[in-house]
Amino acid sequence: MAKQPRYPSQSDEKHVEQVRKAIRESLEVLTLPRPDTFLGRKTHEPFPSEHDEDVQDGQRPKSA
Repeated sequence: MAKQPRYPSQSDEKHVEQVRKAIRESLEVLTLPRPDTFLGRKTHEPFPSEHDEDVQDGQRPKSA
């Protein structure tokens, strides 16, 4: 006895398209660079260190 060919129904076609879309989106995400954790990375230049003799405890002398 030969098997009858089974054709996908419309709901199967919608499901297959959803799965293909999910796979496409997953591939896009996987091609992105690894996320940055900010550990050990400088996001800005540090303030220049102040080596003034008049500066004590982080306070500048008032200008006269």
